[in-house]
Amino acid sequence: MKKGGLLLYLSVITMCCSLPAWARPGLPPPIVALGDLEKRPAVETGVQSMAVDAGGGVSWQMAPGPGLFQQNLAVMADGRQMQVLEGGVFTGYARLQEGAGIYWVLAEYSGGAHCCAHYHFFSRPAAGRPVQYLGRTAGHNGWTRPLQELFLYREGRLYFKSLDNRFDYFHASHADCLLVNYPPVYYLLAPTELKIDNLFFKDRYLEEVGRVEADIGKQLAGRGAKPPAILQPMYGKDYGATGFADDLGQLLVKRSLLFLYAREDQKAWQTLEADVGKYYQTGQWLPELRREIQEMLAESPY
Repeated sequence: MKKGGLLLYLSVITMCCSLPAWARPGLPPPIVALGDLEKRPAVETGVQSMAVDAGGGVSWQMAPGPGLFQQNLAVMADGRQMQVLEGGVFTGYARLQEGAGIYWVLAEYSGGAHCCAHYHFFSRPAAGRPVQYLGRTAGHNGWTRPLQELFLYREGRLYFKSLDNRFDYFHASHADCLLVNYPPVYYLLAPTELKIDNLFFKDRYLEEVGRVEADIGKQLAGRGAKPPAILQPMYGKDYGATGFADDLGQLLVKRSLLFLYAREDQKAWQTLEADVGKYYQTGQWLPELRREIQEMLAESPY
């Protein structure tokens, strides 16, 4: 090996080995504690309250609410109540240590049909600093997910993976919708901030495009006559009463969403328009469909 190449090799090895363990490729983020809150106080058990030590000076004081899927949870930090969360049932928590900072995430299921799992975040930015509430994620459909599977690092920053459920019921019933909990969404977790930041995950969205295109190919292989349009009237004649004519239409929109999340806007609309032209008799409803998607995405960050 030439001298210059050897020096570069040694510098890379030195840099890699000097990184904290969590920042090295393939290793998990620094979860130091996981807690199961499934054995919760509830009306039917007669248990009035339960205290759980979450570590780092934080504890959860849980009490049943008036219904099966209702609880009150007081967040205690350094011996004082800092916040009360009222709503669904709290299913688990995780504590992470990153340098001098500590994070807690608390999982909550709201109950109700086709709804909703939220994740609440707290942080102590450094030793001696007060604990603060960073906020919660938007809800995704279904029960809460295993917390140990949801944290990851990208570009040396800590992220939490959740699911965007804004397109549930999008021109389809919940049972028939292929856009439930789609696409994935990534929250940046910083000592004083929780925010959606998908920009570093372009490669993941584009990888998913390939899987969706494989599904599109399977749909085309067994397809018969072309429907008149990507949408068809369901309950009336106006746009709001339309549903997808077939699953292919949903898959075309699914692919477009992935391109949009990858910030490939031009490709999102060009591929949708081109394939609607190939696989449907007309482009009816396409301008309205595009406008609705844009309006829905403008409602909150992505």
